[in-house]
Amino acid sequence: MFDSTNFELEDLERFSRDAEQEIRRLAGIEGELREIHGTGTGADGLISVTANGSGQVEKIDLNPRVMRLDSHVLAAELMKAIDAARADGERKTNELLSGAGISADTPNLDELQERMTVTYEAFARSMDGLSRRLDRD
Repeated sequence: MFDSTNFELEDLERFSRDAEQEIRRLAGIEGELREIHGTGTGADGLISVTANGSGQVEKIDLNPRVMRLDSHVLAAELMKAIDAARADGERKTNELLSGAGISADTPNLDELQERMTVTYEAFARSMDGLSRRLDRD
């Protein structure tokens, strides 16, 4: 438990340093999340799909031979490749987050960033108040 009566300036500096390090670490993770891409294939490799870590399809490559398929088979194989790309991106995202000690249940990156901003601002306000109080003493 925090005891403000025994709080020293060195404690404030340590808390501030630790918070800054954590913010830098999370910013790095955010950058890594943007670089995640999942891939999936269908129709024995004639269809290739790339999706980002959020599941958005970014690229679809179709080998011209895929046009020989029946339209229903082509649609099913395309969906299979999209699903595989999304699952691969989700798996990579979850691996990165769990390796960083962040719950994969976090709904999305924007919400995580908002939570971090609110937490940091509250921390900064409390540290400013504590710093002013220490300066008066």
